[in-house]
Amino acid sequence: MARKREEIKPTIVGRLYLESPVDKAKLLHLMRKFRDAIEMAHYHMRQGRDINEIHRRLTRFLDNGHYAHSAYQRAKLYKNQPYLKLRKPQLFSVGRACEKGNRNIRLSSTERVKIKIPHADGKHEWIEIKVKFGQKYLPLIEEIVKLANDNKLSYGATIVYNKKKYHLHLHIPLELYAKYLEPKVKVKARSHLIASFDLNVDRINMVIVDSEGKIRDIKTEFFPKVISHGVSKEKAETIRLQALSKLIDYACCHNVKYFVFEKLQNIDESKLHNRVARSKVGRFPFKDLLQHAKIMVKKRNGKFITINPAWLSIDTIPLSRKLGLDTHTTSAYLLAIRYIRNRRTKRNKN
Repeated sequence: MARKREEIKPTIVGRLYLESPVDKAKLLHLMRKFRDAIEMAHYHMRQGRDINEIHRRLTRFLDNGHYAHSAYQRAKLYKNQPYLKLRKPQLFSVGRACEKGNRNIRLSSTERVKIKIPHADGKHEWIEIKVKFGQKYLPLIEEIVKLANDNKLSYGATIVYNKKKYHLHLHIPLELYAKYLEPKVKVKARSHLIASFDLNVDRINMVIVDSEGKIRDIKTEFFPKVISHGVSKEKAETIRLQALSKLIDYACCHNVKYFVFEKLQNIDESKLHNRVARSKVGRFPFKDLLQHAKIMVKKRNGKFITINPAWLSIDTIPLSRKLGLDTHTTSAYLLAIRYIRNRRTKRNKN
């Protein structure tokens, strides 16, 4: 049986304020050790060593079994790389619902977080640090703390050090994230149309069709600025997310209930013809954009659907000429048609 890919959880970021120089030194030392543990785990994975042996080595190095497990999970993200060298210190702890949400990095309130500092003698200590989240996230953080204290919720936690500042990243369930930060636009009760999307590095194409496959509307958001020289990764991501949100809101206002996306891992470089654009493709966060799309659709009470687009490209160019559409819009249209056919097939079987 094929293993299901672990779902990427939405992330909430808070700023950490370390008031004690001693606590700051302890945390930074642990973060450096954890970074080295990830590199160590990656090396042993590439050497083909048994997972239990890797865990034993990491536990001896970090003096904590759960941190060791978390370092191994992080190393798995780089398993296809032949060599790993991380520049910045970091700390990560996998969530555990039975231990107040997280065993090693635990929220004690909306403004405080406790971090476990391991010691070789087994006498671990906790340091408590001030954390500040954005005002709009406070009701969500409050519920996270309450559910975690009742052992009803697990959340992953990462501490990041960047530009001499410390940040806490909370990785929480999608359902809980979608419950808060409600959008102004939602899917209408009688909505029934289908919106299909083609995600690209410099544009997003959307086609709205009915259940018979008839095109009702077409809309495209262009953002060529993101492939320009000097545009940061963060700014490019913000521009893409704003364009995606605008299209999804537009679809909600036009009786769309089903939102269809590709199940792709990467964007096709052959669609781009200049060197700068192709260099940006390698950093195009398709998985992240798809995850945000899922969150946006769920928050608006829509149905999020992914369809395997295999072999659709064969029909794209001839059909685009017939319909008088560009290839990206045609690709989105063909994805919608495949979803309609799949849905009919399931109904006929039932």
